[in-house]
Amino acid sequence: MDDGWVVDFSMANHSALRRFQKNHVLEYASCLRNLDKVIMLLDDGHSLNTLNRNPSFFRSERKGLFRVGQKGLVGTKETRLYVYPVESEKVMYVLGIGTKESQEMDINEAHRTVKSFRKENT
Repeated sequence: MDDGWVVDFSMANHSALRRFQKNHVLEYASCLRNLDKVIMLLDDGHSLNTLNRNPSFFRSERKGLFRVGQKGLVGTKETRLYVYPVESEKVMYVLGIGTKESQEMDINEAHRTVKSFRKENT
């Protein structure tokens, strides 16, 4: 049995993810590649605390929420994929995706989702 981290999209807004993927193909793909890099680092034994800001595209948004950014794409929208890692289960929940323009709204929505998840699982 594999005891590595898994990515779970069950808490994400699937229609919003599909729409974003259709309209921002390169940004979406870059965020998912960077999420894969984070998962590989976690599987290699790195903790979330040591990963915050290193790699530079992975940052805490407080209260257990993290964002995975896209990097190295010239002329594209600055994009963030919001995730909620649960270390005890080794599950990385994808919550949403957005651009710099929608950042505040995206973070607030993700925090509400995390709060609800925690309430349901205590």
